[in-house]
Amino acid sequence: MHFQFLIEDYSGAVLINKVMSKFENRYDFTYDCKAFKGIGGFRSGHNAKEVKTNKLLSDLPIYLKGFDKSLKNIDACLFIVLDNDTRDTAEFKAELLKLADKLEINVDNVFCIAVEEMEAWLLGDERALFLAYPFAKEGKYKEYVQDSICGTWEILADVVYEGGIKKFKKDCPTYREIGKYKAEWAEKIGDFFDIANNKSPSFQYFINELQSRLESA
Repeated sequence: MHFQFLIEDYSGAVLINKVMSKFENRYDFTYDCKAFKGIGGFRSGHNAKEVKTNKLLSDLPIYLKGFDKSLKNIDACLFIVLDNDTRDTAEFKAELLKLADKLEINVDNVFCIAVEEMEAWLLGDERALFLAYPFAKEGKYKEYVQDSICGTWEILADVVYEGGIKKFKKDCPTYREIGKYKAEWAEKIGDFFDIANNKSPSFQYFINELQSRLESA
């Protein structure tokens, strides 16, 4: 079976690679990750204009139609993984499903929404986090409410970065620098991930959708 992932940014792709590595010795599959440079936004009318922006939502119609065509003759599933930020999750997913329906996408597809951000999936595995960062701040970690709308990546930075979020923002004032650390967190915590014991409901949904297809292939 083949999985095609559309991921909001590079750090998300790093984490997906770590997750997929946990299945390599148990199932026969191939996969590919297309990482975008941010989420962007729905275009007016959800039209698939042939002008790519490298933003996930902005380019989603183009990629949905493209992969629907390229994957139609093989056993495949298209996973779209993105953050909900401050959106209502149910409404956001309904809009995504409406788009796929409007475009008449036939290939098996799943929309997985990380609540609030994919860093919530890293915070969902306490053991992995503290193995990766033994000196992380346990008190700060315990204050986090799983899958809450709270500025998730900032919470993770506050937990794992020496000096906390204030020093992090001073040391890393640009999106590029922030992205570098997000990828590092995904890499290090992902190495220790226990996919069966993650407290994030949105991660559990992603894993259940993924594993059900692996087992039925």
